[in-house]
Amino acid sequence: MAAFEHDLDGLFATGGLTADQAASRAGSASPTVRRRVAEIDAAVAQVQAAELARVPVVSGKASYTRLSPLDPIPLGATQFTPPVNAYLAEAQLVVPLSDYVLRYPRLIDAARLGAEVARIDRRSSEVGAGQDARLAYYEWVRAKLQVVISKRQLVQVQRTLDQVRALAEVQRLSKADLLRVESQEAQAEQVVDQLDTVAELREEQLRLLIGATSEPLAIGEDIRAEVTVPGAAKLDDLLGTAKRQRLEFKVIDTGIQAKESQRAAEQANLLPRLSAFAVADYANPNQRVLLSGDEFKLTWQVGAQLTWTLNDALISQTSDRRIRAEANELRADRENLERGTRIEVLAAQQSVAIAQHALATSQKGLAAAEEGYRVRKELLNAQRATAVELVDAETDLTRARITALNARVDLRVARAQLEHAVGNDAR
Repeated sequence: MAAFEHDLDGLFATGGLTADQAASRAGSASPTVRRRVAEIDAAVAQVQAAELARVPVVSGKASYTRLSPLDPIPLGATQFTPPVNAYLAEAQLVVPLSDYVLRYPRLIDAARLGAEVARIDRRSSEVGAGQDARLAYYEWVRAKLQVVISKRQLVQVQRTLDQVRALAEVQRLSKADLLRVESQEAQAEQVVDQLDTVAELREEQLRLLIGATSEPLAIGEDIRAEVTVPGAAKLDDLLGTAKRQRLEFKVIDTGIQAKESQRAAEQANLLPRLSAFAVADYANPNQRVLLSGDEFKLTWQVGAQLTWTLNDALISQTSDRRIRAEANELRADRENLERGTRIEVLAAQQSVAIAQHALATSQKGLAAAEEGYRVRKELLNAQRATAVELVDAETDLTRARITALNARVDLRVARAQLEHAVGNDAR
């Protein structure tokens, strides 16, 4: 037993990787999180575009036009020859007054809410990546533990086989018993090879999730230590906590607010639009100056206009229906999320209870298997038990060890799932 505990002590290294560290590193290594960061940049650009819409429309134009010659126009004793070269420099300013009140605030609000959705979604992706890494970490630990146990079993079988061969040489055991123990050794070797492969796969999965390419990984969380789990709580209370803390709910709620702001902006298009304008012309000839001749004249005009376009109103109505439908889709998604979260919380709560019970029963089973192995070993030494019975006791002990350690891993997994289900890892 001491040798087995020594093997476990060697598996857990001081300063090694813990589940929380794996979860923390997963956020920066996740391609999904990097995509969410890019979506934030796009959303911020949309906010800036919406804010720039408030800048008055300023435009300028410069042109030259060659005109066809016209006959001179007699003016008493003189005559006026229409110019054939036309030059124009024009500046225009348009201020959409009604949009400042009805459209732009809502468009900016919708854009800002969209950027907030992107930020929350990024954080949600970080939490999800952390949860995946945490679970992958525990599966890696489980695989490494099983390798240690299987190797210890192989050593025990080999030692028993040496005893069996010695007894067979003096004809105190049958050939059949010797062959059975040799078969047990071959099976133990095969199990070690299989579990080594599984452990290698689990480690590679963990490396991908946390971005560890070539660095050595060691287990820094001793799962033999006792772990605290939250006390039993009512399902409705846990669901309420999840709805307040889980970022998925915040993403949908903020998205619905953004859609409502978009709808308000679209509905403003149904109303006439009031604009103020100013135009300055520096032209040769200037159309407002009668018979200006071949010289530049400056003229200006200011005013206000009220416009309404049927096409804009019709398009706005269809856009409003589309945005309303998208908001209803989000509301349906939220209802599905609430239902799924309720089941997820209940399942996680049950998993914790089952894992706690399994841990308690596995400790009893492990104690019984250890005692059974000790007794069989002493009986074999006293020639009151067969080697086959000892091998069976070794098999039972190995299974009990695996069950006991698996129960400890299962409890940590169940606790992590419950913490994630109620949103505690998003705080």
